[in-house]
Amino acid sequence: MYFWNLQIKFDQIAIIDNKYGSFTYSSLDEKVQTVKKLLPSCDRKQHGLILCRNEVGPLVAYLAALQKQDAVMLLDEKLNRQLLSEILEIYKPNWIFSVNQRFDFSDRYECEQYEYCQIWTRRKNTIPYFINPDLALLLSTSGTTGSVKFVRLSYNNIVANAKSIKEYLNITSEDRGLANLPLNYSYGLSIINSHLLAGSTVLLTNESVMTKSFWDFMKSKKATSFAGVPYTYQMLHRVGFHKMKLPHLRYFTQAGGALNEKLVRLFGEYAKEQGKQFFVMYGQTEATARISYLPPDKTLEKPTSIGKAIPGGNLHLDPETNELIYEGPNVMMGYAVNIEDLAKIDELRGYLRTGDLATLDEEGFFYLKGRLTRFIKLFGLRLNLDDIEKQIESRLGTNVVCVGTDNKMAIVVRNMEMKDKIQEIVEDLYKLHPSAFVVKVIEDIPRLANGKIDYKILLDLVF
Repeated sequence: MYFWNLQIKFDQIAIIDNKYGSFTYSSLDEKVQTVKKLLPSCDRKQHGLILCRNEVGPLVAYLAALQKQDAVMLLDEKLNRQLLSEILEIYKPNWIFSVNQRFDFSDRYECEQYEYCQIWTRRKNTIPYFINPDLALLLSTSGTTGSVKFVRLSYNNIVANAKSIKEYLNITSEDRGLANLPLNYSYGLSIINSHLLAGSTVLLTNESVMTKSFWDFMKSKKATSFAGVPYTYQMLHRVGFHKMKLPHLRYFTQAGGALNEKLVRLFGEYAKEQGKQFFVMYGQTEATARISYLPPDKTLEKPTSIGKAIPGGNLHLDPETNELIYEGPNVMMGYAVNIEDLAKIDELRGYLRTGDLATLDEEGFFYLKGRLTRFIKLFGLRLNLDDIEKQIESRLGTNVVCVGTDNKMAIVVRNMEMKDKIQEIVEDLYKLHPSAFVVKVIEDIPRLANGKIDYKILLDLVF
């Protein structure tokens, strides 16, 4: 049974929105059916776009799209308008959903391409293109780096991953999972999918863990779980999470990049003392959300491990490169970079090269040791270091080198005069917190014998 059909416990509370209140599975389904009728009718599969915030409206639209079997793209409602216009031009969605009554499109798109219908903008002239019937979901691969590349996920992908997560977290209908990560982020979306599958309650909030209202909502609604990326846990440490009394909290999870060992141990100790569970996890949007998890009873013993494969999946190492390979039913169909790609078949067939280098211990636990390609994750966002170099260089006309780990990025420049300008560019382009990156001045960039930059040596120099 698909979780979006909302067939479980109709009188059970499905959603508690900290802005709009509570909705049972029955009342949620009524809203979904209403929205389905607003979607443009057609005798073929269509493509929709939802501009997301953590509220019941976008969630209803997501479920309606799944029920209607339209392929739906999820994007942050705060997405840069230039990038949004580019995505609209490339992918030409048949309909768009936004909780804003009149979304701020450019005159060109609002007047020439879309018409207003209640809270919907829908495409006036239907574009005849084919969409693979298995395609359910399109999620961004790159966070805020400005890419129009998306992961293509099937109905089977999202159901399989929801089932695995439900199993290893032991989610039941009694749980109340706090959805505090963005709906358009695979980690955040997986919380909703897995809890709806279990017939449990989802607590929706846009509040930050740094606000009093976040904790008031969490405590008053008796949240049994919450999730966070490394930055979340850095903030939790600052606000004194370890002193909080949260009697209803059963477990909490971490993914979206590597959390440093000190904090893993700190939160692991807290969980042990309080009789709770702390799950360190590893995943990629390319695998819908989750790939592996570290059992809570191993957190303090193996704090730097990503654990073992989720139920239904398999992990192993490439014998030649030590690249981590994942196989499972949650592996994406492939990528999309334009509208024509929506017609493509499943190109990966359950086999994913993660791009991460790893090792395996004697007990079968995996450890990440670096990246095969030049990507890092900060605050749950995957960043392409080569792309960032090009963006900075195009604006400054000077060469820079980017290196980093999942904890911090460094932009290396040879000229001290450029330091402040680079700082401003990175903050403006990528909206990264100043603690997430540093600008370093190094006159002699280390190079290999062939003249290429020695990123390993440079990484050791800057951190």
